[in-house]
Amino acid sequence: MQSVLTEAAQATGDEQRRQVEQALRPRAMGPLLEQAIAAPRDQGAPTECRILDVKYEPGDYCTVLYQLGERLVIGTISWGKADDELPPAQQVIASLGMQIYLFEHDPALPGLEIARDPQALARALNDALPECQSGAARVLHCRSTILRYRPGRRCTLRIDAWLRDTASGARSRRTFFGKLYHSQAKAAPAYQELQLLAESTPARTGRVILARPAAFLPDLLMILQEPVSGTPLELLIGHVTGAAADGDPRGESGIARAAPALAAVHTAGLTAGRERPIAAEVKRFGKRAARIAIVDPALGARLGELATALAAGLAQLPEWGAELSLVHGDCKPNQFLIGPDGVAILDFDHCGMADPANDVGTFLATLRQLGIRHRLKQRDSAVAMLRVRWLLEQEQRFLDGYCAASAREPQFRLRAAWYEAAALLRKALRAFGRSPRSPLPAALAEEAWRCLAMLPAGEEQKQ
Repeated sequence: MQSVLTEAAQATGDEQRRQVEQALRPRAMGPLLEQAIAAPRDQGAPTECRILDVKYEPGDYCTVLYQLGERLVIGTISWGKADDELPPAQQVIASLGMQIYLFEHDPALPGLEIARDPQALARALNDALPECQSGAARVLHCRSTILRYRPGRRCTLRIDAWLRDTASGARSRRTFFGKLYHSQAKAAPAYQELQLLAESTPARTGRVILARPAAFLPDLLMILQEPVSGTPLELLIGHVTGAAADGDPRGESGIARAAPALAAVHTAGLTAGRERPIAAEVKRFGKRAARIAIVDPALGARLGELATALAAGLAQLPEWGAELSLVHGDCKPNQFLIGPDGVAILDFDHCGMADPANDVGTFLATLRQLGIRHRLKQRDSAVAMLRVRWLLEQEQRFLDGYCAASAREPQFRLRAAWYEAAALLRKALRAFGRSPRSPLPAALAEEAWRCLAMLPAGEEQKQ
């Protein structure tokens, strides 16, 4: 088995392309996965295979999450790693040098097996929940449901727990949202920052709603949070398949309400231990673009040029008033819940100290990305272009609302445009990692150039 993995690690660029192309063909992979995990067939019929998620870093690894019938299966091809750096595989598809795991046995998420076992999870909750630690209540049984899963990185669960009050014997049901992490270095700071945010003035006064942490389970690397209510802003804005070309008024209202909620977090004066330096990330952009050039020279070169232009613009950020505050770190419409009593912001996994314009630029870039998806899906139809125009209007609505709520100077808008370009490049790199043959990465890169062209030095940087 190890010799197969070593051969995969030594694959050339052409061989990497062949391996990835085969890994992204569900019909071809279905029988191979069935054989690898010894999955039973229904009267000999092939089990349906679908691809749920892909993460491809040329020259490093390609991880694919497959749905094989009712089972989730992870397939990973690693290049450039020594045998002792690779986690032990359950099975290997020799023709691809691909390691195979059932999702429950993801080696990077050690708490996943316990979280999926109702009895083991009930014992863990009894050890962690404050009311159970004090003896006031006991978890009788529980159930976990997968909401979101990223192989090797995160798993978000809905956990329904049935408790019995020790004094009265009354039974009740509690719902939590649990997030499993791949390392203590990620999980512990995230829990501390959630506690800090939950006790902040904006949260206590209702300017923003933040999910309160309920417990930390260090052995599982899992954080439990209380539920919050509301409608995801992403749904109010509309998906690519949405019928309304000119947008939904509820989306406009949601964006107008989301802007001051984000401003409340940024202006709260909170301090976190982690820093999120943008210069280091821009440097990584260039390295990732160079890897992409191994398998797609034209796209990799274009992304590399964009990374170079962003690096050249770093010196201007201080001139435009760059500052530090606690930021969300992954600020997108799907992180906002719009409710009758306020706006909730979710998922502070990436929070830290950075320029607040980074959050704003990332939010704007997500709206821009949604417009690009409309254009590509509907081939620049009149309906698609109306939708794009509406989304551009929402970018301006969010930026105006944020600047008004946080009393920002005009130069903040220049930083926001630069960070929007950076976020579009980040999205282009991720889009390639999820679908190497898609036109989306190139389209995102061109939008990033348009953002840079709006800046004072934009015409000089534009290629």
